[in-house]
Amino acid sequence: MPVRYDPLIVRALAREILDAWGGVRVRSIGLDPVRAAGAVRFEDGSSLLATLHADAGHVLRWDGALVGPTVRETLLHRLELTDAAATPDERAIILSFGDGGGPPTAGVALELQTHRWNVLVLQAPGDAEVAVGVDWRTRYALHTREVDGRALRPGVPYSPPRSTRDGIESAASLEAWAGTLAAAGADRRGSVLRRWAWTSTLNVDWVLGDASGADPAASYARYVRLTRTDEDGGAWLLDRRWGAQPYPLALESPGPPAARRLLDAMDAAMELAGGVEGSLTAAETADPEGSDGSGSATDAARLRDVLTRRRERVRRRLAALERQLEQASDPEGTRELGQLLLARKADVPRGTTRVTLAAFDGTTRAVDLDPRLDAVANAARYFDEARRRERARERLPREIAAAGVRLDEIETAIARLDREGASADMPELVGGSAGAADARGPDPGIGGRRQRADRTARGRPVEGDPLPYRRLMSSGGLEIRVGRGARDNDDLTFRHSAPDDIWLHAQQAAGAHVILRWGRKDENPPRRDLLEAAMAAAVYSGARHSGAVNVVWTRRKHVRKPRKAPPGTVVPDRVKTVFVEPDEALVRSLRLED
Repeated sequence: MPVRYDPLIVRALAREILDAWGGVRVRSIGLDPVRAAGAVRFEDGSSLLATLHADAGHVLRWDGALVGPTVRETLLHRLELTDAAATPDERAIILSFGDGGGPPTAGVALELQTHRWNVLVLQAPGDAEVAVGVDWRTRYALHTREVDGRALRPGVPYSPPRSTRDGIESAASLEAWAGTLAAAGADRRGSVLRRWAWTSTLNVDWVLGDASGADPAASYARYVRLTRTDEDGGAWLLDRRWGAQPYPLALESPGPPAARRLLDAMDAAMELAGGVEGSLTAAETADPEGSDGSGSATDAARLRDVLTRRRERVRRRLAALERQLEQASDPEGTRELGQLLLARKADVPRGTTRVTLAAFDGTTRAVDLDPRLDAVANAARYFDEARRRERARERLPREIAAAGVRLDEIETAIARLDREGASADMPELVGGSAGAADARGPDPGIGGRRQRADRTARGRPVEGDPLPYRRLMSSGGLEIRVGRGARDNDDLTFRHSAPDDIWLHAQQAAGAHVILRWGRKDENPPRRDLLEAAMAAAVYSGARHSGAVNVVWTRRKHVRKPRKAPPGTVVPDRVKTVFVEPDEALVRSLRLED
């Protein structure tokens, strides 16, 4: 699974990249659009690798080079890394390369915005004086696109993303922070994310704490920490629903850092996700390039190569999960430390990193502390850690079992390939079954596009086709309909819904039209049902890996289809917006049999 990025992670990565490779000569820059990867290769044999496929996003050190027929490689001579700068309060790093003390002449922009990951090779005029003022021009782009008015394509001046939030240069005052919380009402989380620099969906819950707003000083103190550099001096692996998440601040973890550097934590997260090779093969299609299913020896060899790499990836993931389960100590012991701190809080001086206390069984226990917190706050961190360990001990056996099933499937496919050679259905075995999806990431049906052969040339369903939508049932018993594709979106919106039904769509992202069946004109649907429908719109969209997704909704009667508009293109009116965090497990639990 991919890790997620925010301005703090990118700032720390830029600093570590410069520390690791500053002054080192670079050999080449490679872009692989098929595997969605970019690599800067240095003359000392190391590489800075970015795997930017939607299922495998990591930035890490690597001892290798991108190879293959689709790789575009730019050779650089006598240039060295002179700077690595993160755009303030944004998710972009610009690497500058120059000859000794001269001005930079080449660069790399590493953009890590969710769903917009990109690597661009840049060139600069020879008379540029400093990296910050370089008039960069794009030479090559991993992905050519238009983003927020920025043209990311060869030959066009490169403009890095710019944050418009407050507090970029210096932290907000306590008065301004308290004013944001007071004015936000129940939407403190969204208000803080929209206004204040350095906050993100990864850290905002920790910053706000209980979000009561009664004592803004505590959340303000945590917010100020975000604006500082190198305060914790390490990197932590947070246990999140999408997997291990590297982070340069301790946040809720009471223990020591998992790694000394963020790049090392990225290595650990990559290992848990299946290793570099698995990450690089995540973008491979089920049917390898050039295979026609004819069963030729070339096809068989190509398929076996893909299967072998998949097997190694799952083996590494399985081993990493088993190690993680072994290392997940008993949560009761961690909870007991929290209880001990509460019971002996009078004996816990503030400002110390460790204290020895008399335990409940008459022995003594050494307890590690965060010196910035009092005994009660340290106890709360231990209670949080115990809950996380409980969740991990519940989750990991399922993931281990799913990985074992996936490994058995691949072994069976390899044996069949060796016995029978390539066959027409072999690509399906390479891609894996939906039943083993948990071993590899999200259900490929969620957010994906189903290709159906039994359609007429006009793209309309023929007799026997399934409905143009998936069916879900909300917690309140309301039916949720999710379009399967562009033409199906049109059918769902204009032929399989009523005028007063609720229409939803992820904002500024390609995705399914969603209909919440609701026939009442006099009131809106219950908020819980509306949020579950919005969750479906987020999950079945290109924004499904984002931390927070804006979903617009309106009555279906306020949605119109412009003349000659492409399939799935509509114009909604009188829209309102809700913010949700995509939760694929929740959406699966709502899904009915098609």
